[in-house]
Amino acid sequence: MEYIQFAFTGINILPSIFLIMVITYWLLIILGIFSFDTIDLELDLEVDFSSNMYFDGGINPEEIKSELGAVKYYSVKILKFLNIGAVPIMFYGTILFLVLWALSMLVYYTNISPSSLLGTLIFVQNFIISIFITKGLTEPLKGFFDSMEDRSDIKIIGQSCVLKSSLNSDNIAQAEMIVNGYPIVINVKSLGENIVKGSQIIVVSKVQGKELYIVKEKLST
Repeated sequence: MEYIQFAFTGINILPSIFLIMVITYWLLIILGIFSFDTIDLELDLEVDFSSNMYFDGGINPEEIKSELGAVKYYSVKILKFLNIGAVPIMFYGTILFLVLWALSMLVYYTNISPSSLLGTLIFVQNFIISIFITKGLTEPLKGFFDSMEDRSDIKIIGQSCVLKSSLNSDNIAQAEMIVNGYPIVINVKSLGENIVKGSQIIVVSKVQGKELYIVKEKLST
């Protein structure tokens, strides 16, 4: 009984409530009341999280930084490092809140009150630790969720799409197409042709061994 009371005392009420929320969510999923994508928080930072292009040299980082702004650029870098967006947000949140709650409950054995200033500081410390533990626990899940987004059965060559950033002979850009009502973002390059952002383009081929496609500008009729 003391343990339950401790879980809802002072700052500990936060991780306890968050944990109850995610447990309720998964119970509703099991009962069929919610679908898996009922809660789907979209991280709209103008960067495609499914692509490593912005972080693996596909585009000049300074160009992206100037386009997005320093705050958004480094926010994306941090979120990607923590695997936020690489796994579904509810998976990430469930692991994070479970770890945070467990660490908060361990404070019970230190005789430090969660209502005290020291208890609050320990909670902040535990939250930071939980973030890094969650990163480690979600690392193996990245490959699993990437495999669920396999595009091998999607016909891309010959499709029309919209260029999301200007393209020339020296850089790689991204383009977006709609497949079955859902947007698909691909990495593209031209064969020396300069194409401005927002242009309609056609995918003509794929670079062997890479998730990279050759495109040309679609002629207006």
